[in-house]
Amino acid sequence: MAQVNLRVSALCVQDDCVLLIEHKSFAPDDPELPGRYWILPGGVVERGETLDEALRREMKEETGLSCSVGSLLFIKELLYPYPGAEEAGNMHHSVSLGFYCTVTGGELITGKDPEYADDQQMIVEVKWIPVAELDHYELYPPFLEGYIRQHQSDNFSTATPEFFVSMQ
Repeated sequence: MAQVNLRVSALCVQDDCVLLIEHKSFAPDDPELPGRYWILPGGVVERGETLDEALRREMKEETGLSCSVGSLLFIKELLYPYPGAEEAGNMHHSVSLGFYCTVTGGELITGKDPEYADDQQMIVEVKWIPVAELDHYELYPPFLEGYIRQHQSDNFSTATPEFFVSMQ
């Protein structure tokens, strides 16, 4: 059986906009899932990396931006197929730690995942999306829009880490 992946993700809010990546679906043949959705920058922690190092690396690879890593905001577990389905988690099982991050430099680009060939890239676009327009985008995980709206007013300073499961 495959391992559970440990992932990190960066929630960056600046000038009432959120940094998001349009990403192709990891399960394109599943009619229940959208073909593309918007996610936070981030990815798998490599052996020997700290969480901070992994997050800063992923931000640079995917967005061209540098960041400082702040507090832990959420923990998200994803099993696919979803819990309760036959062979739950057989295709994918990860635990993602979401951190509040502040962009400190760099130039915004649509980056690449180095583990994929150029013709197999999953990243479609990277951009700052106004919080007021998030409801016009297919966000993943589904809790993300509400979470951002709930905590944005105080720059996530009073947010305490929350746990979200596959279906949220």
